[in-house]
Amino acid sequence: MNTYLIVLVILILLMVREREVRPSRMWITPALFVWLIFSNVLQKTAMTPLNLLLYVICLFVGIGIGLWRGKLDKVRIHPQSGKVTSQSSWASIVLFMGIVLLRMLAESWGKAHLLVSLSSALLFISLGSVCARRYFLFLRYKQLRGSTR
Repeated sequence: MNTYLIVLVILILLMVREREVRPSRMWITPALFVWLIFSNVLQKTAMTPLNLLLYVICLFVGIGIGLWRGKLDKVRIHPQSGKVTSQSSWASIVLFMGIVLLRMLAESWGKAHLLVSLSSALLFISLGSVCARRYFLFLRYKQLRGSTR
């Protein structure tokens, strides 16, 4: 549990600071998430129609949350450097941490089949959230870069 706490603190610190938007690198994290989630799901749960439905529902919920998080982010052209930067809002950070904590709780409650499936499904909320937020950020990047040229 201490390791999770340290990782969460590091994530919060990284999310709070303003950083440059680099379109060529913004798909690395979602690609790693996809690999991590599918390797986790294939190892821990059986692929039943009910599980697939749960995964798809959680993915769509995550996409909705990601779009909302993307709208909350502050994206601007930095006055000194002229680069496009983004900064997460506190509401976005709290929402993402809530999803992560909910998943950790579901995993720690037990090893019953339903809870393992729920824990794996909650990973898809994080995946949808990260991918949708990055896509929204990419669209805003293109919009800002198009308006300055």
